[in-house]
Amino acid sequence: MVLSRSVQYISILLFLGFSVVYADNKETETTAASGGNQIVVSPANILIDIGEYVSADVYVIDGEGNPIEGHKIQILPQDKNISVKSSSFVSNEYGYIHFFIFGKQEGDSMVVVSDGFVSSQINVAVRNLIHYVLPYFYGNMQLSIINPSSEENFAKIQFYENSREEGSRQVLPFTIKLSGKEMKKVDLAKELGVELGDGWAEILATDIIFGGVWTKKGYLPFRLIKEGFQ
Repeated sequence: MVLSRSVQYISILLFLGFSVVYADNKETETTAASGGNQIVVSPANILIDIGEYVSADVYVIDGEGNPIEGHKIQILPQDKNISVKSSSFVSNEYGYIHFFIFGKQEGDSMVVVSDGFVSSQINVAVRNLIHYVLPYFYGNMQLSIINPSSEENFAKIQFYENSREEGSRQVLPFTIKLSGKEMKKVDLAKELGVELGDGWAEILATDIIFGGVWTKKGYLPFRLIKEGFQ
């Protein structure tokens, strides 16, 4: 059986020197057997902290693009840098399998997703990230992030929304690349693609960063969390 691969890249960031291509959670990778099933993984590339769980999805469809229910999939970590966990390795009625990747030790790794005929992969960069928290945030404001190093730096930003009357919603993180000595103003709502309510932000970076946001209460800086954020 001949395999062909089609890869769609959206918002790609390249880890120079890491030998890992990183992109945000909108990137997907599909591998298909000619005239047969396809396996789609999302995200296709992940930056993960040591001791952190990150969620990922497998989507199984037929040659016509219809979801396949009850399809058994193997989800295998390449090495001991990571492990995977899922309540099921069989696609549900919508064709999905949801699972988690856990960062065990620093390094570049990969998760191979296969049904024995077709396969896709998720590239995983495990780093000992530096943790910060911005304790208060309201509305669609901008973060200012400064990279004091002359080296490239990556910062993953996770926004947590305070619960609303109708309940809280999950807001997925995104990652930005900072060149040496670069300052970026990040419009959180624009990057996340949602209108934000009150909440707080967690920032995880590959090196030291500075920054914060202007609010009605004055300038709020990032607070370094030395022992990791709980």
